[in-house]
Amino acid sequence: MIYNIRLHILSPVHIGCDQSYSPINFVIDTDKSILTEFDLWDFINSLNEKEWDKLREISENSSSISLVHLYRFYAERKDRVKGKTIPIPTELAERYRQVKQFKNEQDMLKGFNEFEIPKTFYNLYSGLPIIPGTSIKGSIRTAYVEGLLKEKGDIKNYRGQRYNEIEEDLLRGKIKTDPFKLLKVSDFEPEDKIETEIIFQLNVRKLNNISRETLSVPIEVIPKNNVFKGTISIEKPLPRSGIKRELELMDILSKTHYHYAGIFTREIDLKKVKGFSLPEISNFKENFRKKYFLLRIGKHSGAEAVTWEGLRQIKVRTREGRRTMESPTTIWLASKQKKPSNLTQTMPFGWTVLEVL
Repeated sequence: MIYNIRLHILSPVHIGCDQSYSPINFVIDTDKSILTEFDLWDFINSLNEKEWDKLREISENSSSISLVHLYRFYAERKDRVKGKTIPIPTELAERYRQVKQFKNEQDMLKGFNEFEIPKTFYNLYSGLPIIPGTSIKGSIRTAYVEGLLKEKGDIKNYRGQRYNEIEEDLLRGKIKTDPFKLLKVSDFEPEDKIETEIIFQLNVRKLNNISRETLSVPIEVIPKNNVFKGTISIEKPLPRSGIKRELELMDILSKTHYHYAGIFTREIDLKKVKGFSLPEISNFKENFRKKYFLLRIGKHSGAEAVTWEGLRQIKVRTREGRRTMESPTTIWLASKQKKPSNLTQTMPFGWTVLEVL
């Protein structure tokens, strides 16, 4: 059975693809706070002979100062730089302006390293962001297994066992007989025109408002209020396949919602203390677990999202050293400021609502 699905993005989402925006391939308009990624070879082909000689001279200089000369060379010809444009925080644009003025080589290298900005997952052909089906399926699987654990009611008997052993027991199958082989999730494409943006990922301690500046680094995200579309299909197990547990969509999604709703509720409580913003869910609430289902995906979803309640063993750093706890001591927030004076304009990552059409 194939189901058409819409995925509503409620808070910034980043799904890594092991690629970054590099200063070698972009320029920043510091007045407009816009980053433009361009094809280096297209840019080179636009140069005249005199400009080409200048670029070659810069590139043959092994000193770090050549980086500054290179970016100034780009900036002087930014009218010829064509490509993908992305809005960035004003602080990041100002930092770019500052780095270009550095004289010390060590400061330059450190400064330009700050501009290796992780990209979110995208379609190689269209250049548009996509939500990989594997990301959605992984989030659903974690929640579904926790639901089976709670139905069984003997969580304490599983303590000390490896996660894969617990999964095999609850799903009644190993790799070849895993029922999730029957669940197929497509990649999700944007429903309408969409533009990504670059923001800061801010790590905040739950016990106070201190954030470590070294962990306030830029990242590309899919902004909230966008919608993606895709499909989920569930196949029936073939005779003699060895798959013992059949999957049913509404049961899977109900368990998924229950898992993430618990985490959302805890973030409501934390919001009262910390003051950050949470996604607006009132438009979906009436039909939760009927048509709409909470789901959390991507980077900074939090350790609780990828572990099971009652069996969590989250490694955290404390003043006494590393400890294993049931809850993380920090939360990652999306922010347009590197170090905001308060958290009212920040928001947790990864919240979505899955809609069954």
